[in-house]
Amino acid sequence: MSNPNPPVPVARAPRWLVWLGLLAMVGYGIFIEHNYSIVAGGSDSSGYLNSARLFAAGQLQTAVRAPAEFGPVATLNRMHFVPLGFWPYPNDLKLTPTYPTGLPIHFALASLLTDWTTGPRLIGLFAALGAVGMCYAVGRELGLDARLAVAGTVALAVCPVFLFTSFQPMSDTLAGTWCLVAVWTALRARRGNGWAAACGTAFAAAVLVRPTNLIVLPALVVLLGLDWKRLALATLGGLPGVVWLAFYNHALYGGALRSGYGDWLSAFAWSWGPPTAWHFVKWLALLLPAPLLLLPFAALARSETRTRHLLALAVWFAAVTGLYAFYEVSHEVWWCLRFIVPALPALILAGLLGVEALAQRRAEAQQDRFRSWAALTIALWAVGVSVFWTRHYAIMDTKNGEKIFSKTCAAVREQVPPGTLITTMTFSGAFYYYTDFSILRWDLVEPAEFARYAALARKAGRAIVAVDYKFEEKRMIEEHCPGNWVKIGEVFDADIWRLTPAVATTASK
Repeated sequence: MSNPNPPVPVARAPRWLVWLGLLAMVGYGIFIEHNYSIVAGGSDSSGYLNSARLFAAGQLQTAVRAPAEFGPVATLNRMHFVPLGFWPYPNDLKLTPTYPTGLPIHFALASLLTDWTTGPRLIGLFAALGAVGMCYAVGRELGLDARLAVAGTVALAVCPVFLFTSFQPMSDTLAGTWCLVAVWTALRARRGNGWAAACGTAFAAAVLVRPTNLIVLPALVVLLGLDWKRLALATLGGLPGVVWLAFYNHALYGGALRSGYGDWLSAFAWSWGPPTAWHFVKWLALLLPAPLLLLPFAALARSETRTRHLLALAVWFAAVTGLYAFYEVSHEVWWCLRFIVPALPALILAGLLGVEALAQRRAEAQQDRFRSWAALTIALWAVGVSVFWTRHYAIMDTKNGEKIFSKTCAAVREQVPPGTLITTMTFSGAFYYYTDFSILRWDLVEPAEFARYAALARKAGRAIVAVDYKFEEKRMIEEHCPGNWVKIGEVFDADIWRLTPAVATTASK
């Protein structure tokens, strides 16, 4: 039976453009690899890497690292010993990862095949190159001219917030990659039913990496069409991911629909909508070629580009940005646009459909030249704003900045005896990943509680060391962990303090 909705044929890309694109991808891969930070740092990166280590070891949870002299774990306030990225659930003596499983599983599988430096690096490279390559592929499936598809690819590849998330062990870029794969396979599903099954699998991967990607489902349905066979195959393709997600959530969080984020709905409120919407518009106009924000309306105005493809892109972009517009932290800083990185390709591609609509309004002899100049303008504009903002916010220094976590852990390991109790907050996930020290969260203990812990540790002959950023130490020492602290070292902007044998309640030094 013939396909009632055959794909629209597009002209093949010029050979010179293909070779130029391949060379650019190689160069971009080298660029990403050179700047990628394989460091378990703050809550995100350490949380994902610690969870990956558990998966690689065949475990879902980890033990509480509390000094034996403090008593049985069941009698302790486990919140005092929880590194960032974990959570102690009632009636469970182990610590549970809070982050989704998608990125840790990627890290674990790659690291089992290589090592814990090469593995995460390969996943970071796959995520960035995959998103860039799939952006071009989706553009071509939408019927875009090769030059316009390349321009859109450049706009995504050099976008400062995309680079920010692609230089670190974070889920945003990988979440966008799998969304693009799902959209690409959905676009190809009318060519063969196997693509529909692949769409379901890719969508499941996107949801495992970031559960809120579930809201991209309506856009995929628009592309797949109301064809029961394609929808059934897509469902079957995604079923293993659904089963795993339900099992994991039920086993660790007590319900198939629960997550490690706890009462995550409380982080959303209608009142955040207006300020966050303005924040998104402002920074999208600054970090991308600004006309891309308006060009989708040009596509909407012309019947040739006002298709289900444009509708799917609109639903994709509106769903993701609409959800995070009501998230309590999305409006705080420019890099909070990382939450909508999975939707950036939708905006870019819809804008390029707008360029195509404008091209079609011209005489046929002028259309080709218009596309060429428009593509060149978008690409150069994207590179220009990227150079400015990456320098302004020192995005290229991300790798060096993250080294403070691994280097501080190494310095402490060299300077203190085994069994030392590390009092920290920001560095807690890093110490859990790089060392076997017990961890005490200074931000979660009161002075009386710390005094009791210090007395028990002193009686057992255990050293206590405090580590955190310089700007945090006053609050740490004076408000939560008073004692006779002596500074024994520093690494970049982090200080290392040791509690002397003096009584823990004496004035801090």
